[in-house]
Amino acid sequence: MSRLEEQRISGPGEGRVLFVPPMEPFGAPLLAAVFRSVGYEAEVLQETPETLALGLKHTSGGECVPCPTTLGALIKAMQVRQLPPEKVIFFMPTACGPCRFGQYAKLDSIIFEKLGWSGIRIMSPSAENAYAGLDDATRQRMWHAILVADIFRKLALRTRPYEKNPGETDSVVAEWFAKAERIFAQADIAPISQVLADAVSAVRRIPRRNVQKPLVGVVGEIYVRCDPFINGNLLRRIEDLGGEAALAPVAEWILYTQELQRLIAAERERGMAAALRRIRLWLESHLFFEKWERYYYDIADPVLHDRREPPIAEVMAEGMRYVPWQFEGEAVLTLGRAILYVKRDRARAIVNASPMFCMPGTVTTSIFPQIERELGVPIVCNFYDGSGDPNQSLVPMMHYLVEEYAACGCSSTADRER
Repeated sequence: MSRLEEQRISGPGEGRVLFVPPMEPFGAPLLAAVFRSVGYEAEVLQETPETLALGLKHTSGGECVPCPTTLGALIKAMQVRQLPPEKVIFFMPTACGPCRFGQYAKLDSIIFEKLGWSGIRIMSPSAENAYAGLDDATRQRMWHAILVADIFRKLALRTRPYEKNPGETDSVVAEWFAKAERIFAQADIAPISQVLADAVSAVRRIPRRNVQKPLVGVVGEIYVRCDPFINGNLLRRIEDLGGEAALAPVAEWILYTQELQRLIAAERERGMAAALRRIRLWLESHLFFEKWERYYYDIADPVLHDRREPPIAEVMAEGMRYVPWQFEGEAVLTLGRAILYVKRDRARAIVNASPMFCMPGTVTTSIFPQIERELGVPIVCNFYDGSGDPNQSLVPMMHYLVEEYAACGCSSTADRER
């Protein structure tokens, strides 16, 4: 089977089971729902300490942790379900740049062959062309799903630290998210606008305590920063220690791949064909990707008016003060979004979450001490491999921030104006 055939969804699922890695609690279920809408029996894999150990058993130990955790989750599902390999598809996107994430799909194929599962297909669209290997209709639905998932997560993060009744935010968000998931599994996703609007209204009605907590921006490698299983429930740990967490969205990466294509075309391509390609990229970005981003954030504005995302070009411009854009991958985003969390969103601290052995994470960790001095806020760089409790490093930082807030009597409005 050719690489192109592996990447492209060319029709209905034909009864195949498609497994989606559990990278993010809101995004993964909505992506699986999109696949179900085009005929796949799609489901999200489950992560446990057992599946991680199983993945480590079949890898060398030097891979960053998203590799063994996704692999182990698939192997466990195959063992439990006893599925014929030829009926299974593993959704494993790949990425550009020096990150080893680009090698996961190939390593998975090698391991599947050793297990006698060479019939498993790997659907592996690439960041090198902004995931254009997927057919246009499915790719567009995925963008809607990613945006809506990001907003549901933000609704929870913006509200849960201030709720009067513990657990109410999770309950309300879960109820409306289940409705959104059902919409994305259907052919027509138009009703999602009303579902999201109703969810925003429901979240807005949740009784809140009249306090303000220090904002902590979370950046880093996209899988680890988003996956509660691997990062030790980092976002809730920040909340438990008295803060409000803000997580760099999944949509950031998609917008980055679009911007990266534009930069590459401007630098390397010449002539009329190159000019037309740049125009097409600009139109696609502004008339589709950014248009829908504005649309959904406008719906969520009653709750998220102060949690909108900056333009991706602005994020990259801040990061490019320290690394060139030609150093492709998450480093420029990690640095740029961290800086904007402080400058633009008034974050009082930053957490940089990366998998152990992550090269972009190592690079950003070496640069963040300089940025910490320039911005005057603490920046904690944690590396995760599924063991121990790296988040213990947050305890002294959060204690200091909470004490500082108590001493100054910070309020929401006053803090933003400082």
